[in-house]
Amino acid sequence: MLGPTVAQQGVRLRQIHIEATEHSFLDADAAKEVITAFRAAGHAVYLDDFGTGYSSLSHLQNFRVDGLKIDKSFVDTVGQDAASSSVGSHIINMAATLDVQVIAEGIEREEQAAYLCVRGARFGQGWLYSTPLTVAEFIRYTGRTRVG
Repeated sequence: MLGPTVAQQGVRLRQIHIEATEHSFLDADAAKEVITAFRAAGHAVYLDDFGTGYSSLSHLQNFRVDGLKIDKSFVDTVGQDAASSSVGSHIINMAATLDVQVIAEGIEREEQAAYLCVRGARFGQGWLYSTPLTVAEFIRYTGRTRVG
């Protein structure tokens, strides 16, 4: 249940996304129970830092999530001659097959944003868009920037 302050602002449960890291999946039964409870309450659940853990693919088979967050380490290599420079596009393709959203973390350059967008990543976060903000700064930012 949402707190009174959040509810008074018109925030819907689906707007509050829960991020789970691979570390939180160490106890698979407990993780599955918690994820199921959050989703039943109306929250979207995202697997954070996807691709960095040894068993991320098995998590997709065992846990129903709404989205994957591509780790910054893969976004960093976009446009470079690195072995991992194409991992992001493979994660995007896999997410499309699984019908889950993708958020790319750590976007710092326009070329990264363009590369990810062309390949189907609809959401991104990083310093290209904004530095970290305090609550007051965020309120000012959203007051002068169209969101959604």
